[in-house]
Amino acid sequence: MRTTIDVDDALFRRAKALASLRGMSLKRFFSEALRRELERQQAPEPVRRRIELPLVRSSLPGSRDLDGDRISEILDEEDLDASS
Repeated sequence: MRTTIDVDDALFRRAKALASLRGMSLKRFFSEALRRELERQQAPEPVRRRIELPLVRSSLPGSRDLDGDRISEILDEEDLDASS
């Protein structure tokens, strides 16, 4: 399909130079750039969901000595509490 578009002079010169460096016609360069942009726009947005981190309560924040085993125990206790 043939169409006419207005392109900023500086942008046109850059596109023409890049197409030339790639050994492409300007028509092919614009078609491929437009195709890539349209495909990028059609890609589904990643699903964002809120993540809740476990909260370890302490009467003196920062004073708990935690290691992997203790964290596992705390999470197991929370699981037991949740299922009760």
